[in-house]
Parts: sequence; structure tokens; C-alpha cells
Amino acid sequence: MEHTTFDHNEEQYIVHNPKEVMQILNDLIKHKAMLKVSFNHGADVYLTSIISIDPKVGAVYLDVGVDEEFNRRLFDSSHVVFLKEDGVKIKWTSTQVTEVSLKDGKAIKIALPRDLIRLQRRDFYRFATPVVSPVICRIPVPDVLEPEVESILELTLVDVSLGGIGAFVTAPLNPALVIGQALSSCKIRFPEVGETNLTLMVRNITEIHTKDVVTKYRIGFVYVEPSRGNEGLISRYVYILERQAIALAHGVG
Repeated sequence: MEHTTFDHNEEQYIVHNPKEVMQILNDLIKHKAMLKVSFNHGADVYLTSIISIDPKVGAVYLDVGVDEEFNRRLFDSSHVVFLKEDGVKIKWTSTQVTEVSLKDGKAIKIALPRDLIRLQRRDFYRFATPVVSPVICRIPVPDVLEPEVESILELTLVDVSLGGIGAFVTAPLNPALVIGQALSSCKIRFPEVGETNLTLMVRNITEIHTKDVVTKYRIGFVYVEPSRGNEGLISRYVYILERQAIALAHGVG
């Protein structure tokens, strides 16, 4: 199997479990999914599909192109990206691509990936949280005056996704809210669902300009390795917000 690296903003969507990786690859075969293959920094691109998988030797076989010169550049490349773009995004990279002969002809052989990206569009999509009876995120942080003592920072959520949350906070900005900072034991009580206990990482901080003189910031957080239980709570709450948004769009309720 081959282990690859991903962009920082993709890390939360990495699938590490070997059984899940195999299931995803087998689904690609089952649905005859087309994969975009790119190399030479994206200068060379073509479409292929998975022919078969041999877990015993840790290999994946794919259709090969007909252009010999193109194939030569492909086999000489040390960084090849395989990407399924439509629907659920699947992505992995390979450092070695070789040509082999199968019963039905020539094929591409790559090592079975140890991990890959699986990203649904809903992972991107942020659903607004209620303005009336807002959802609060409570984060333990060191007290400004007494660093050895913890205080609770309360932030009002503005949106939720399967990948993270957005929250508003008024100035002054707490020193603990720094881009890249991971904050543990963050508690969010989602209506109709329950309370989460999460580690949140500050992804971005944006100053919000309003008509009044109060300075506000929008803080974007991503979940850091949430437990299955917390993932379930988040998923259920996102589903509730998604249903409400659909009902509102159709004038229901």
C-alpha cells in the first residue's frame, strides 16, 4: 500500500481505515466511475477507470491510454493524482505508475492507497443556525488575568457544517483565538440532538463591519478528529437544519 500526503484543508476528510478504503475503491468499480488522472503539475490530464483490485499484492489496475508518448510521461511521473469529481469527491495520489499486461490487454498498475480523501458536497455546505434561541459554543480558555485559572468563553454559532462551525464574538478578541490554535473540551448543545464535546481548531478570523460601533469577528473552526458519537450528533443536527432550509425554500412550515 502507498501512503500519500494531502493539502491541509483536506486533512479532516482523509479515510485511513483499510476496510473503508477498499470499500470506496470497490464502489468506484461497481459504478464504473470515471477518474481524472493528472501529473506534470496538472499539465497532463486524461480519464480512466479502475479495472480491478488485488489486495493480496496490494495493487490497483486501471485502463491505460492509447497515446504511447503520453503514457511514457505518465510512467516517468513521481506524483500522479487520481480524482473523482462528480458527486462525492474521491482523491488520492500515487508516486509510482507502471504498465502491466493483463488477460484483456495492457493496464496501469499502482499501489493500493493506504488512505484517500472522501468529501461530500454537504461537508462544504454551511447551514445557518437559529437567530432566536441561538446555539452557544462554550470553550474553556485560560483566564486573561489569571492564566492558571480557566474561564469559559461563550461564542454564538452562526452556521454549522459536517466539517466545522462558524461563530460570532465581540471585541476584544480573546488571546486564545489564534489561527491554528486547537481548543479542547468545547461544548455545544445542539437543539433536539444533544451536547458535543469537541476539539476545535481556529481556521480563520474575519472582522465584521456593522453599522453600530461594536466590533465583531467571525471565527471559523474545524473539528479535530471528532469521535463517532460526536460525528453522529453533528450529522443529525446538520440534517435537521437541512430539512428546515428545504422546507423554508418551499414555503412549508
